[in-house]
Amino acid sequence: MRIPGCRPLPIRLAVFLAATLAGSSAFAADDTVSTTPPVAALKNPATLDVVTFDMFYDDSNHKMVVTLSPTLIRLDAIEDRYSIIYDPHSENYIGLEHSNDTYWQFSWPEVKEKVAQSKRYEEHMRDLLSQGIGADDLSGNSAPPPTNGGDAGASAPAAGGDADTSGYIWRQTGEHKEIAGLDCVHWTGESAANPEVDVWCYTGPLPAVRAAFEKIRAMNEPMALVPVRTLVPEFVFTVYDSLVKGGSTPVLVTWGSAGDKNKFALAKETTRANKPEVFSIPKLYNKTTLITMDGITQPIGGGN
Repeated sequence: MRIPGCRPLPIRLAVFLAATLAGSSAFAADDTVSTTPPVAALKNPATLDVVTFDMFYDDSNHKMVVTLSPTLIRLDAIEDRYSIIYDPHSENYIGLEHSNDTYWQFSWPEVKEKVAQSKRYEEHMRDLLSQGIGADDLSGNSAPPPTNGGDAGASAPAAGGDADTSGYIWRQTGEHKEIAGLDCVHWTGESAANPEVDVWCYTGPLPAVRAAFEKIRAMNEPMALVPVRTLVPEFVFTVYDSLVKGGSTPVLVTWGSAGDKNKFALAKETTRANKPEVFSIPKLYNKTTLITMDGITQPIGGGN
């Protein structure tokens, strides 16, 4: 089954994940698990914060709408035609595939535990490590932050917080323009290890925007490893962290050559009424299993 927005994994990693996920009860295609979170779990706020980001990378547009509740997150990938319902507390994921009216789910702690404890697939663990996914990442431990790589002049645009470790040297141009209704200041960043970047920042925290971005960050690695989708290029997190440490909030990030300019931008911040269907699975959607998805392995079994 072809899933829009998926990128194929190396075959050895694909087989490893398929074998890992096949043994997890979270992927069983049955009706024994309640997959629709109760409305009571939302603590019933009248409205929910909604933050929309526009992206352009891999030669295509990707609009991402993040809906925030006190306990659950919904992410809608508009052009790629899927949605994710994410529980930050349990790290449970429910995916809605709008192109074929199916849904799937997985528990990230269960996946990490199975990968970390596996002795049969040490070769495949080496594959993961060679792709920059460390054992600490899979076990939930944080790796030490990167160094400046000798670029001692790198700093955040303003003092405050932890030292900037991005390797970027930031310069403010003095230009201002309005983006998403916000007065933004132009910064340029130079780095020996990363692409040159232009960033327009709002001088302030923007709590809902920062909260939405942090939820995307939390979801990014599991989504890249299991359903084979990267929500946001890792480069964006490097730039974002560097500028946030200086007290600003990035609103528009652009990088790449003039003919192939990539973009990550805040489009708007709004609210929506809280309704049960926001965090529910549509009634007509059928359950599928991740091990039948293209990019993991050839179809074996199926949803119900």
